[in-house]
Amino acid sequence: MSRPAGRFAPRLALAVGALLAAAIGALGLVFAEDLGRELTGDLTRSLLIQARLGARGEALDAKALGAACECRATVIAPDGEVLGDSSLDPAGLSHAENHRARPEVAAALDGREASAVRRSATLGVHHLYAAAPVLAPGGKIRGAVRLSLPLTAVERRVSVARRFVLWMTLAVFAAALTLAWLLARAAGRPLEEMAAVARRLAAGEYGARVRGPLGGDERALLGETLNVLAARVEETIGELSRDKGRLAAVLDQMAEGVVAVDAEGRVLLVNPALSRLLGIDAEQARGRGHLETLRHHGLAELVGEVLRGGAPAARELRLFSPEELVFDAHAALLQQGGRPAGALVVLHDITRLRRLEQVRRDFVANVSHELRTPLSSIKGFAETLREGAVDDKENRLGFLRTIEEQAVQLSQLVDDLLDLSSIESGHRQPTLAPTDLRGLAVDATRRFAPAAAERGVILATFSSSPVNALADAEQVRQVLANLIDNAIKYTEPGGRVEISLETREDQAVVRVRDTGVGIPEADLTRIFERFYRVDKSRSREAGGTGLGLAIVKHLVEAQGGRVWVESRQPGGSAFFFSLRAA
Repeated sequence: MSRPAGRFAPRLALAVGALLAAAIGALGLVFAEDLGRELTGDLTRSLLIQARLGARGEALDAKALGAACECRATVIAPDGEVLGDSSLDPAGLSHAENHRARPEVAAALDGREASAVRRSATLGVHHLYAAAPVLAPGGKIRGAVRLSLPLTAVERRVSVARRFVLWMTLAVFAAALTLAWLLARAAGRPLEEMAAVARRLAAGEYGARVRGPLGGDERALLGETLNVLAARVEETIGELSRDKGRLAAVLDQMAEGVVAVDAEGRVLLVNPALSRLLGIDAEQARGRGHLETLRHHGLAELVGEVLRGGAPAARELRLFSPEELVFDAHAALLQQGGRPAGALVVLHDITRLRRLEQVRRDFVANVSHELRTPLSSIKGFAETLREGAVDDKENRLGFLRTIEEQAVQLSQLVDDLLDLSSIESGHRQPTLAPTDLRGLAVDATRRFAPAAAERGVILATFSSSPVNALADAEQVRQVLANLIDNAIKYTEPGGRVEISLETREDQAVVRVRDTGVGIPEADLTRIFERFYRVDKSRSREAGGTGLGLAIVKHLVEAQGGRVWVESRQPGGSAFFFSLRAA
């Protein structure tokens, strides 16, 4: 913001006024002094003439001389004794000092006319003294005549001249100050505008410009140069802001975590992805040490290695807080002007990849384990038949029946694996449409009624009103079949399996509840994993593959739903799945 008035104008006006006043004052003082000297010189010449004329008179009467020249007249003997004085009576004359030592008297007694100005000790006033020798016929000096006048009139005229000079100086100073102020304001207004523009530029107002005509002198050149500079600054700052915005947008959208530190290891930048991954505050982290902020020894070693050696480095890091994460970390040196200025670390989150690799290894191990048992059984019974049991009429049918059962179980396992693979790969995308879930539940109950009756389990469906959902009917049938089949297998004879349906707000909820053995609480979080069994020996006896609940979970989630389980021991289990109501 511009100030109401700058200091340029008053300073310039004061300087110009003071300079003029000093010049006029000095000239006035010189004039006054010169006037005093001229007046004193004229008076001296006049007094010398009168002294000379008085010294030529026949009778030297001090009183008559004083009256004639209207001044003080003194007649002095050759030895300096005062013979007569127009201002002294006889009593005073008798006490008068010898005037031989007076300079003008001494010069007159030596035959020269002389004058002198000195302050009278008696009257305290400057006096002018003029003395002339009194010559006798033949040129012999017989005394001197001295005339004197007080310089009061001269001093008065000089004083008047000095007062005139003083008032003239003050008047000129005031006029010069006013005129200089106006001129300085006119000349300084563009400078003040340019100063205001410079202050606005310094405050971040890069659109500020010098406006209005500045004349054709250096001020115009300065204003134009300032405008060009402001335009360049605005363009440069705009480019920097755009680059910074683009960089910030890139860093904000990056899935990788990025952290930059200076040469001392203080954090310069933490992007949002790393803030989320490590649970740190980017603003609080800035300016603090990376070890204190990132709280990971391996990451600190990586940064220190790059800062010390200058070469890029990479390693895999595992963090355990706020959760277990695995990163592929790459670090490189930051340079500025060819000198090391810090380090940049990019953390690629490979946690999901490592987990998928672990799932794949577990899947291969589980599949191998699941296949090994039926294959071993088939191989064993086949070898037994080949070694002679084929002729054993009592047992060969049992052996063949076992081989057939194991082959069926293998076929079922392969079918489930193919189903699960198709679902996970997205090849079985659901076709969502309004679907009557109660009708599907009734059909499933009718389908599994014989199996339930064979096992001695009561199977029933409950629904107070129709329940419709946006779902894929065939996939819902498969979900219900897997849940009902599991419930019947794990319910003891005399138990119950109930299918109930209801609508909760915008969700259609299906519950399959049994009165079986239940599921331990520790196993509830893993029950939907592939090949996970609570009781492995009993699961194989029941003929399960360990993939049914995994298939249920993927089918329900593919339709935008959710699946969960509630269980207690003893008391049975209840499996739920919800879909968006139609």
